[in-house]
Amino acid sequence: MRRFVFLMIFLVIVSAIAATSGVVGYLTHREEFQPIYGLGERAIIKGRRVLGMPTETVGAVANIETTFLNLRGTAYLMPDYDWRNGGALALWGEDILVLHRSGKIFYLDEETGLIRTGLQVPENGLAGYIALAASKYPQQMTRADAVRYNDLEYIDSPAFHGLLLSYTYIDNEKECYANRVAKLELPRSGTDASARSVSASGSDWDVLYESKPCLEFNPSRELIVAYMSGGRMAFKAPNLLYLGNGEYHREGFYRPDAGIQSPDSDYGKTIEINLETGDYRHFSIGHRNLQGVTIDKEGRLWTTEHGMRGGDELNLVKDGENYGWPLENLGTLYSKVPAPTAGEPGRHILYEPPVYAWVPSAAVSSVAVVDGFHPTWDGDLLVGSLKGRTLFRVRVQDERLIFLEPIPIGQRIRDVMQVRPDTIALWLDTGELVLLVAAPIEDPMENMIAGLQADGVSSEQAELAHDILNGCRECHALEASVHGAGPSLHGILGRTVASTAFANYSDALGSFGGAWTEERLKAYLIAPEDVVDGTSMTGLGVGDAGAADALLSAFKWLAAQE
Repeated sequence: MRRFVFLMIFLVIVSAIAATSGVVGYLTHREEFQPIYGLGERAIIKGRRVLGMPTETVGAVANIETTFLNLRGTAYLMPDYDWRNGGALALWGEDILVLHRSGKIFYLDEETGLIRTGLQVPENGLAGYIALAASKYPQQMTRADAVRYNDLEYIDSPAFHGLLLSYTYIDNEKECYANRVAKLELPRSGTDASARSVSASGSDWDVLYESKPCLEFNPSRELIVAYMSGGRMAFKAPNLLYLGNGEYHREGFYRPDAGIQSPDSDYGKTIEINLETGDYRHFSIGHRNLQGVTIDKEGRLWTTEHGMRGGDELNLVKDGENYGWPLENLGTLYSKVPAPTAGEPGRHILYEPPVYAWVPSAAVSSVAVVDGFHPTWDGDLLVGSLKGRTLFRVRVQDERLIFLEPIPIGQRIRDVMQVRPDTIALWLDTGELVLLVAAPIEDPMENMIAGLQADGVSSEQAELAHDILNGCRECHALEASVHGAGPSLHGILGRTVASTAFANYSDALGSFGGAWTEERLKAYLIAPEDVVDGTSMTGLGVGDAGAADALLSAFKWLAAQE
């Protein structure tokens, strides 16, 4: 009995903690109160874990509606996630890899979840930096959580076979920092080697590239603004690697300029690295914080980058071009004052402009190209966002943006990648890997004419029903709980009048009462105003009993398909 009482008390306490965590987390999630915003979200996940409940993401991605297709998502939570932003996705053969910002590398087993690999990463100087800052710079912020391993790529080409890793490296002896790319060469022989079986120590990696000059610590505030490092990579066969090298918030407004416009500095540039020779060059200049880098099927380089207060950019990057930062941009200082730029505030005409700019900022993250996923998406770009918690589908034609479709995900998207022809992966700042597959939207009327004829309806009546109902779909959906300019017609026979979640029923119909019996619905279809005085469907009836009977047959056939 005593054990039972203790158990009940424990369950009550756990439930109370989880409930409180959920309320606080929900409010901070919704209102984005700072600085408890991240703590609130963490409380939600921790509380759900205690109770063995799925995360918010599981429900959010289970069914996502987009313009041309639906997406079905599965979420995998990283074990013992330490709630630090950053990280990246990579694909090694059929294995999906996740790089945690701390350098831990996981692979996905879709039955078990995310499993730690035996791959260790090279030292980045973080431990020494924390100790040095505490002893020598106690008045300044270290922001150690922002010193990240930024990106991971698996390459299998004649020029190189292995892994490439980008990260911020701190030289504590010289008290400076830089962006590095390290390489781990893998044997080409054998077919069993994979992320699941290969192990490596930090010393097994070699430095392929290090940005120059090594930047000295900042004289005030944060010693290193490492979350402005960029660090995304993209490979272009047979031998070129492109690195988005950020400027570490060294633009000359708040801190000394890192040399963004100078040929003597690698910062604020896209860097082209030859994997065969190790040689590199500046491919483009005038960038800020490059969060996404990708190559499309035509071999063109696309980047996404953070602006300041507004002006996040999608750029089609061309060899030798200058993209203007910090001389020109479409944002302002964080004080809302226009930045002291060479051009007119709010204009981008002196240097190469972006293909698209987000104003206000969406805090865009990674960018990926879609190929073979679905005919309505193929060739498009996918851009993640942090602030907007949105996946953007971008259609570009002749180097011009045609449309941008926002697809709400509900969490901060750190990386996006197509990992299989039928699968898109998202890495979220909640420590979750999400796999999305396409679920094409089916037309409920696709086989209606043949189906009605099989039920004994004449071909003329079947075609008439199809044509009328197709016209109705301008305002009314046939799917459950899908409402447009009018309520869904799904299951209308026998349904209580004005009983769906549609918000704009006329007052007359809303107060009419009763159910849509076959007799009542037929009369309404013929002449709505004769049945419900004041209905918004006045004058929109089908006009005769034959057409109404055809529609009733169609409604019955649709109901029988469920």
